[in-house]
Amino acid sequence: MSEDKEIQFNSFETGSSEGDDKPVMPVRRHFDESTMKEIDNPYQSVHTDEGKAENPSVEAAGVKSEESNIQKAEAPVSPASAASPDKKAVRRSGSGLRRLVLIVAILVFIGSAAVIVKFFVDKQQHIRNNEDMANKVEQLEENTAVGADGIFEKYRDLYNQNHDFVGWIKIPNTTINHPVVKAPDNDYYLRRNFTGSHDRRGTVFMDYRDHVDVLCKNTILYGHNNLDSTMFSDLDNYKNIEFYKTAPVIEFNTIYHNYKWKIISVFYTNAEDKDDNDYALNYIYPFMTDESFEKYVYEITVRSLYFPDVDVVKTDKILTLSTCTRDMDIKGQGETNARFVIVARMVRDGESDEVNVNAVVKNPQPRYPQIWYDKYGQVNPYKDAERWFPEGVEY
Repeated sequence: MSEDKEIQFNSFETGSSEGDDKPVMPVRRHFDESTMKEIDNPYQSVHTDEGKAENPSVEAAGVKSEESNIQKAEAPVSPASAASPDKKAVRRSGSGLRRLVLIVAILVFIGSAAVIVKFFVDKQQHIRNNEDMANKVEQLEENTAVGADGIFEKYRDLYNQNHDFVGWIKIPNTTINHPVVKAPDNDYYLRRNFTGSHDRRGTVFMDYRDHVDVLCKNTILYGHNNLDSTMFSDLDNYKNIEFYKTAPVIEFNTIYHNYKWKIISVFYTNAEDKDDNDYALNYIYPFMTDESFEKYVYEITVRSLYFPDVDVVKTDKILTLSTCTRDMDIKGQGETNARFVIVARMVRDGESDEVNVNAVVKNPQPRYPQIWYDKYGQVNPYKDAERWFPEGVEY
């Protein structure tokens, strides 16, 4: 501690007169409040004129304090002190960063909320649009009149709205009650609604290779599974054999003819060869010969989750409903390009559309793609099974 500070922090001061040999008695030093503040804070050297006039001794102490402060101000600044950031600036910077993070978080929340709201608004709009069309068709269901072009008059309004309209599909005890369209390719209606406007749920559509006036051996319809009861989402219900018993027959009419179809197979399959030992069942080929068709029926039977009590002969025609499924996704490997498929055969002329659902039998060992066995840690008993490929000539 410096000598000046030692004098300030003592309560007595001593001194002598020049030329006087007699010792001077200690004199009691007087401190007022402002002087004590200087002692508490040696960097505070501001004194009011009023304080100087009232207490000359304080003025003297103030001079010493100022001299001490000047010496401290002139002292060299250490590198550590020079490098120390201003604490207030740091606090201001931290506060600004927190505000920025908060603003970003709010914007992300608003954006996410907007996406969720739009998802549900679009879904409800999609449902309303389909319900409106379904109501109009049901009101005209008894109208069997046919126009000069062979088109049912009950479908005339829909056909006039969109010439891609080719029919209507309806499945009991589900929300599947939709128009069916057909485009020059299988991509157009993936993300478009019946009127052609963008819609992530798309529209149920027929394979572009299929024919409408005279149906092919295999008529294929595609629809999205958004897990939200729209389009073909309710096909998932057929995984349950008990549900099958409530809806064993499908109604699919074209704009030219009315048809009913008895379900003969419900199965999983892969869309990419890599997910089943470099093989994918070609279940979407429309032009099979009768002989090739017989072999195909065996392929879809061994894959079926259960065996409906419905016979099939090689001259029959079938309807295939195809949708995507997440049941073969493997955690950490992304989504598997897999399908859930319903196959039904056309009710023959003069045949009853009744099905003995009590005779359905569960398949004890369905044939799945290899990726299904990988997911559930099971051995694939069909790994070396014969592979079927369709035969036929496109027309």
